[in-house]
Amino acid sequence: MKSRNNRDFTKGPVWDEEIERYRVEILYPDGSRLRKRFCREREANRFWATEQAKIDQGSWNETRPKNLRLGTALDEYRQYCQMQHRSYVTYMKRPLDFWEERFGRETLVAKITKAHIEQIKLELASKLDRSTVNKYLAVLKAFLNWLILQGQCHSNPVKKIKLFSTNNEIVRYLDAADEYPKLLEEAAKIRWYLPYMIKLAVHTGLRKHNLLHLQWNQCDFKTRTIRIAQDTKNQEPVALPMNDTVIRTLQELKEKTGAYEYVFAHRKGRDRGLPIQDVKNSFASACEKAGIENFRWHDMRHTFASWLVPRCRSC
Repeated sequence: MKSRNNRDFTKGPVWDEEIERYRVEILYPDGSRLRKRFCREREANRFWATEQAKIDQGSWNETRPKNLRLGTALDEYRQYCQMQHRSYVTYMKRPLDFWEERFGRETLVAKITKAHIEQIKLELASKLDRSTVNKYLAVLKAFLNWLILQGQCHSNPVKKIKLFSTNNEIVRYLDAADEYPKLLEEAAKIRWYLPYMIKLAVHTGLRKHNLLHLQWNQCDFKTRTIRIAQDTKNQEPVALPMNDTVIRTLQELKEKTGAYEYVFAHRKGRDRGLPIQDVKNSFASACEKAGIENFRWHDMRHTFASWLVPRCRSC
């Protein structure tokens, strides 16, 4: 007969004849143990199974505050994100504001359920693009995961929410060695300003509207920064560093339109000094002559991002 100290508790409760009780001993991942005694085998099995499930889910050492209010938790999370995440303003701020408004600052975090989130998800899908809805859910999930790490809650209902399937459209970007120089060559034959716009687009990631309305007073050559008070989509200030290519391009443009307010201004005719309104047709023609297919102006932002990755990895 095994001694009481050498019994195997890993498979469930063990009957102890000496005390006439079912003994349960749980060994937690941090090395701590919990021992309990039960009169009934069913109660002992239930407790053992519950604790094992907590260990499997990683929630064995976490307690869930019953009085943590969403507003308080969001205030702390925003402060953390502003210090740790550069994408807070462009990616996280709007979704966090939405969830705060929708649930209410006084709502207890413990009261946020999967069913409630699922209902809001379907409502959002009728108003917003599915990828945007997924983004809102991802931000909420990250927030709740952060609370778990802080020990302020022990479950994340968003983990059980199925995200929407989005279209599998291929992200297009320019090949730096072949397509990019060809596009610049053909663009120069169509409009004097088109190759300059293309260079700035792929080296700054600015949207087309921001480029067309870019002003000289927004280009700070001393700090090598382009500052835009309000982005056309996010309605937030933008500050972008200027690399050597951007500096050279703007210096060349300065000789052409430096006398005007706008970087890309008409130089002749009745619209002289006014910003160029669009490059849709001329850009399409340049792509066609360069043999570049399925490429939109917005893909210039994809090009900027794809070219930026290798530089970031080498930092």
